[in-house]
Amino acid sequence: MMHAHSRTLVSYWDARRRDAAVPARADISAGELKAILGNLFMLQRHDSSHHVFRLAGTRLCEIQNRELREQNFLSLWRGYDRAQMKLLLESVLANRAPANAHAIAETLGGDKIEVELVFTPLASKTGEVDRVLGLYQPLQSPDRFGRRPVIRHDLTRMTLPVTKNWALPATPPPPVPKAANDS
Repeated sequence: MMHAHSRTLVSYWDARRRDAAVPARADISAGELKAILGNLFMLQRHDSSHHVFRLAGTRLCEIQNRELREQNFLSLWRGYDRAQMKLLLESVLANRAPANAHAIAETLGGDKIEVELVFTPLASKTGEVDRVLGLYQPLQSPDRFGRRPVIRHDLTRMTLPVTKNWALPATPPPPVPKAANDS
């Protein structure tokens, strides 16, 4: 079951794509997502190992205790989890469909909370699907973290993008005209 804020983002993404496979970055208005704005982020793919924060909400930056703009999203992950998150992001872009993940965020002091992450693909001005509008949703209050930064994330589960749920209906092929000598 997705958090209500996660469902809000996916519903917004779906509504903004209209007749396209994915919405364009220009179709996204932060003002329409005020309730979840502090937990939103936008990534831009530079290559498969670099999905860089273009925007990061204030609540997300507070939880991380640092400004994330221009940082590589994958730097939040280690080892196997980093490889899995890289594959998840690449899959979201390639399949042009949303995905989500759950992780445990841990501070330097050992405090832990579960977070849900949602990833929705976006197209750039050129039409290339190379951006992700995402949500970092704590499932418990991070207030107990104080000013201690999150130092690691441990991936607990992922839901891969499912193209068939989001693909536009196929256009039927045009009828084949009968040849003159066909009976």
